[in-house]
Amino acid sequence: MADFYALEFVGGPDGTVMPPRKLDGRVVSAKKRRTRAVKPTTNILAVGDRLYVGKLPQDGVLNKLEGITGTSLGTTTLSFGTTATPAKYASAVTLTALNTPVALGPLAAAAVLAPTTVDEDIWITIGVAAIPAAVVAAFYLEYTIAT
Repeated sequence: MADFYALEFVGGPDGTVMPPRKLDGRVVSAKKRRTRAVKPTTNILAVGDRLYVGKLPQDGVLNKLEGITGTSLGTTTLSFGTTATPAKYASAVTLTALNTPVALGPLAAAAVLAPTTVDEDIWITIGVAAIPAAVVAAFYLEYTIAT
């Protein structure tokens, strides 16, 4: 059987470069950060509305998007991304489980992106159906960064 090294370890412990390269601290042994964003219960979020849920800082790598709600969001879809690319990190995901944190992303293609080169504001864009004002929901962004 063959041994293979994940891309982050090529040039380091795989022995292909002497002396071994220093591994990228933004993705290997990086510090985990987590941001919570609670949906206001004073506003209806209509189709096309956006909810700001945090910032992915420069040199950050997005690892996980989670959501929790006390009321099923039914057919409402949630896309996570930037103003320029609204579904960059998650596209049209639903949140129907009650009182249970649910993984909503990131997309596989987004999970393997290089660390960001600039700060990115992360927004949820509402699709298909509105979210009533009284719905209690929280969203979590988890990312790693070297410092």
